[in-house]
Amino acid sequence: MEQDQLLEEGEVMLYKIRKHWIVYVENFFVHILGSLLFILVARYLSLRGVLSFLDFDMKAYTAMGLVALVLLAWVSLFYFWTKDYFDVWYVTDRHIIAISQKEMFEREQAFMELTKIQDVSFEKNGFFSTFFGYGKLKVQTAGSDQQFMIEDVLDVEAVAHKIMDLRDKTHKISS
Repeated sequence: MEQDQLLEEGEVMLYKIRKHWIVYVENFFVHILGSLLFILVARYLSLRGVLSFLDFDMKAYTAMGLVALVLLAWVSLFYFWTKDYFDVWYVTDRHIIAISQKEMFEREQAFMELTKIQDVSFEKNGFFSTFFGYGKLKVQTAGSDQQFMIEDVLDVEAVAHKIMDLRDKTHKISS
C-alpha cells in the first residue's frame, strides 16, 4: 500500500482524509448533462434540416466528430475524477502527509509534523456544503509559512477536531 512507503519506522497511520463523495457526483452530472445537451442540440439541428446542405459523406464525418466530442467529455470526466480521487491526506501519530494530484502524472507530497501545527481551521460555504457537512480544511504550522489545504473534505468539522486533539496529545507527550 502507498501509505506504508511514506511512514517512518514505528509510525502508525490513524486517519485517511479524502474528498466528499458529492464532489464525484457533481463532476459526473456536469459531464453527463453537458454530453446530453450537446447530443440533443446536434439531433435538433439535424431534424430541422440545418445540416441538410451536407452530402452523405459529410454527414458521416459530422456524426464521427460528434461522437469524438462526447468521448472527449468522458475523458475529461475521468481526468477530473483522477485529480480529485488522488488528493488525500494521511494523518499518522507523528505527521500529516498531504498528497496532491497536480496533473495526471504529477503528484506533490508534503509532510507536516503534528508538534509544529499551530492552527487548524475549516470553512463550510453554501447550502450543500453545510447540509452534507463537507468543506475546506486548513492546517498551518508555527514559525513558517507552510499551510496545508484540502477542499471538499468529508465531515470537515470532525476531522479538524481530530487533528487538533492529536496536536494537543503530541504537545503533552513532547513536554
